[in-house]
Amino acid sequence: MPESWCWCRLGEILLKLTDGTHSTPKYMEKGIPFLSVKDMSSGVLDFSNCKYISVEEHKELYKRCNSEFGDLLLTKVGTTGIPVIVDTEKEFSLFVSVALLKFNQELIDNKYLKYLIESPLVQEQVKENTKGVGNKNWVMNDIANTIIPLPPLAEQKLIVAKIEELLPLCKKLVK
Repeated sequence: MPESWCWCRLGEILLKLTDGTHSTPKYMEKGIPFLSVKDMSSGVLDFSNCKYISVEEHKELYKRCNSEFGDLLLTKVGTTGIPVIVDTEKEFSLFVSVALLKFNQELIDNKYLKYLIESPLVQEQVKENTKGVGNKNWVMNDIANTIIPLPPLAEQKLIVAKIEELLPLCKKLVK
């Protein structure tokens, strides 16, 4: 590994690591979107089939789990280890099946972190640390202890650019 890089644990680079509410809220016909794993297991935020909660309940849940544009969400129950960048200013709340990762975006590129979590290095750790029968769970402590390589920001951006240059070619080869 280059000298300018370092090995660290994911939790060491995060400003906040939390998950959504552990209690099932009261659902409404309309209101604030309430997302779970099913609303992001495709790798993007999908509001098309989500549930809704009241503005009041959202405000209470948002105090603890305040996802914002640029943050990273991570599936942690059922289908584990899928990272999704928050690419909307729309407010929403999260269920316990989703973790929120907040980090200094001036030091860590969110696309680099997303691609890193999708990498075999991290996905192998996801598999090893996902526990349970039936509804499998990647617990918060194991997420925080995930070992990752961290290059300087400029190199993160170069890595992302190269991945995004080559990814369309790789997808063509798979077809």
